Amino acid sequence: MKPIVISALLSLALCSCIERQYGANANDYPEEYLEYEEFNEEEFREAAKEPKKTEQVGFLEHFNDKSLKTHTFRDARTGLVVQTSDYPSNWKIISKPVYTFDQKLPNFLVQAEGPSNLKHFNTPFTFYFTFSNPQMNQYISSPMHRMLKPIIGNQQIQREEVAPRMQNSGFTYVGTRSMPREEAYARKIVKEKGTGQEQLEILNTEWKNNSGQRGLATIIKVALQQPISQQDYVMVWFYGIAYTFVDSSQFEETLDALYQSAVSTKFNPQWERYVQQLAQQRQQEQTRRSAIAHKNRMDARWASFNAHQQKMKGIWAAQDANHASFMNRNFGPGSDIGQKQFINMINEQETVYNPMTGKNYQVNAFSTQNWMDSDGNLIQNDDLFYTPNGDINLNNREWVKVKKAF
Repeated sequence: MKPIVISALLSLALCSCIERQYGANANDYPEEYLEYEEFNEEEFREAAKEPKKTEQVGFLEHFNDKSLKTHTFRDARTGLVVQTSDYPSNWKIISKPVYTFDQKLPNFLVQAEGPSNLKHFNTPFTFYFTFSNPQMNQYISSPMHRMLKPIIGNQQIQREEVAPRMQNSGFTYVGTRSMPREEAYARKIVKEKGTGQEQLEILNTEWKNNSGQRGLATIIKVALQQPISQQDYVMVWFYGIAYTFVDSSQFEETLDALYQSAVSTKFNPQWERYVQQLAQQRQQEQTRRSAIAHKNRMDARWASFNAHQQKMKGIWAAQDANHASFMNRNFGPGSDIGQKQFINMINEQETVYNPMTGKNYQVNAFSTQNWMDSDGNLIQNDDLFYTPNGDINLNNREWVKVKKAF
């Protein structure tokens, strides 16, 4: 169980770095952070195939300080030692750094072979994320869309992934297995190396075949919920699987050796300082990028505001010019109309036009009805139904309603 636990825990810090560096918008993750080691089914069947008949060896018979060897896990990019672990000296250990999440922070694929047909290995991590807001999930573009998936339970992973592989390799299901000390160790490492927000789920299932072998499949899944607003969040989750196959007579001893190997792990302080420095550099770079992005947004807003202001100034200038022209034309010092209106206002008069004579006349203002005859005689009243035509008191003269001359 050890390799999968250690690899998962190393990735916890990495996930936190990615979240802090690139935020909640998964479309912002750079492509180099999305490289995956594809799980090779042929290699799995080869690792889990029926063992050759060999002499049974009690390989833990002398499991003490003298029977251990230290295996070094090294970063291929920097050459730094990431961690070391102790294994039984008669085990053959191969480790490979893979950069599933980050081009600078590895986790490790480990393969162990030993007596009693021992084969132990872990799979690359499978990484997914999902947003609490369904609309945000719809906007995720390729290649990120392939990693968009709601979180599922380990039992479902067991049914869909582990069981078919084990059955195709000739193993039958025995049941789930409780491994409290291994799980307690995993949770301890999560607490020490993680952010405190991780959710850890572990499932162990036991298997057997007709050749006297037993197998253990360990699923370890880590989920981390990150808020992106007051209402919404993104759930980042990933899992890996460790497989162990060994002759039944050495099954329990093998599991104990794997646990002892896990607790013997020592992390290199130099590597941990490198990871801290890398996180600081990325945080500084993210701060710089955020500052540039903020400045660009503010510049764009200011440019838009200035463009709007210039447009409005043009509109306002046109309106002012039109109004000034109207005022000057009608009320300016060179306008006869303006002068006459000004004089009429002072004298409480108005100018009317008599179509019968073709002349303008000055009359008292404020009457609603103004009637004139051909001699310029004026009748004023406010009765809208009155007409002087036909009035016998006016000698049957013709009267016409006159209106303002302007």
